[in-house]
Amino acid sequence: MAKLPFSKLNLSKDVVKINEIEWNEQTITVKSYLPVEEKFNFIEAVLGQAADKNNFLNPLKVKIFFTIEIINFYTNITFTEKQKEDPQKLYDLICGNGLFDAIIKLIPEKEYNDIW
Repeated sequence: MAKLPFSKLNLSKDVVKINEIEWNEQTITVKSYLPVEEKFNFIEAVLGQAADKNNFLNPLKVKIFFTIEIINFYTNITFTEKQKEDPQKLYDLICGNGLFDAIIKLIPEKEYNDIW
């Protein structure tokens, strides 16, 4: 079998597709892929917030912060410091209104499963 130099593949670094949805007359952009370094930051953000004082992960907190960080890392939506103070309320607003479901439909299943 002949060897093929990786450099001959001419791979592009900018392969992130940006999708858009309209939500209450606002345009939300959603990334289809996060570079691996951002995935590390995403996972650290979720796990860092979901651990209790004994460093055990609370499964409900994991779900709450996973949801919030999906919005944070994959979309152009920003949260105020005041909103971040009550993550349970923020989670209920995001999920209760169907926003999270609308956003994850635009993230490929493999990408979603990789970070979960």
